[in-house]
Amino acid sequence: MEHMDEFENGKTYMLLGKDCRGVGGSKSMEVYAPGKKDLNLASRNHPWDPHMPSFSRLLPECLRPFPSFEGWYTRIIDPVTHFSVAVIMASNYATGESQVTLLFSPSDQKSDFPLHRSGIKQGGTYAVAVVTKNAKITMPSSDFEEHDSEPLGFQWEAPDIGKIVVKPNETQLDVNIKGYVLRAQLTKKLAWNDLHSKEGPEGWVRRITLFPTHWYIYSLGSRALYTFHNLEEDIVNEGEGYSHQEKNWGQTFPAGHVWLQALSHDNSSQLVCAGAYFKVGNLSATPYIFSMGYRSPNQHVDIRSNELGMWFHNIQISAKDGKFSVVGRSFSYTIQITADASPDSFSSPILAPIGKLNWEPACRESFLATVNIELYRHSAWGWFTPKKLVERRTFNQAALEFGEDLLEDFCK
Repeated sequence: MEHMDEFENGKTYMLLGKDCRGVGGSKSMEVYAPGKKDLNLASRNHPWDPHMPSFSRLLPECLRPFPSFEGWYTRIIDPVTHFSVAVIMASNYATGESQVTLLFSPSDQKSDFPLHRSGIKQGGTYAVAVVTKNAKITMPSSDFEEHDSEPLGFQWEAPDIGKIVVKPNETQLDVNIKGYVLRAQLTKKLAWNDLHSKEGPEGWVRRITLFPTHWYIYSLGSRALYTFHNLEEDIVNEGEGYSHQEKNWGQTFPAGHVWLQALSHDNSSQLVCAGAYFKVGNLSATPYIFSMGYRSPNQHVDIRSNELGMWFHNIQISAKDGKFSVVGRSFSYTIQITADASPDSFSSPILAPIGKLNWEPACRESFLATVNIELYRHSAWGWFTPKKLVERRTFNQAALEFGEDLLEDFCK
């Protein structure tokens, strides 16, 4: 899994920072001041590429930069050993910091993960993280007009942490977080929309800045080859599986959010669902806004709150009990989703830029959730015609995440 070197002659940007000083006080960061072509590229950016901030650090805090944060999330699921690992690379452009988090749940094969000095055992999801000011993003020098429908790709790297190399249809991971090492190669992406790579769970909202956070899914189930180890803990796991890849960017992390992701053991079916509420300007908080996508050999269903004739109801969220359920409805489909995970299976808090400067607890995540769906087909929202059950499915080893305002339940 050697890294590709196509980025050696590309453009390199240090992350926009508050004080332009790296670790140890060296002058290592530069203000990103894009030229005309760079601004044009940003306006046509593929959602998977970095959205490099264009506002100078000399502007008032309330005006700089947009986006304030950007984060890429990749989760690998091994259907044979039931091992799962994820890496989150989040950049806070307002402070010039990046945080890399590794999340993992041990294999259910006892010989792979005995009880270690750190207390790692089966039935839990574990998080380790590191923050750096020495990260840099390199983008290729290719003509952006030739890559309008696919991402240009980029390379994120930081000393003593590693690299994340993204190319069209291939991603390579090589990160070391406090002795936990993940190396992976991801290929054969499964796009949200096979015909339009830029399309994602937001629908038309992706084209405007209506809410303070954007959400994009690059792949619902890429092919993954991986190795994961910590030699001090005598942990070694390697194999093949499938990978979910997505990202967020914007001004702040959503409030009170819930998120789940699941795929079948053969990657023939996938489910993603997320909901949150927002504060828009000086207005009070919005109602819960949801978006979901379900794929199977026979069904392709998208339901989102921002589309006319689509809505969600019967929303039940209990972070304390590790439970979530919701019903989504469109003209032709109704989907009932229920998810639950043991409260003991959730990770410690994961930090994210809540606001423009501070890293604060944003969520906890379990990789050991069970998700059940029932999908009904009908006409006219099912009001005047009977509903027909067309699919019932159970997903194991799913990811379930409860967000910022819901974390208080864990402490009660």
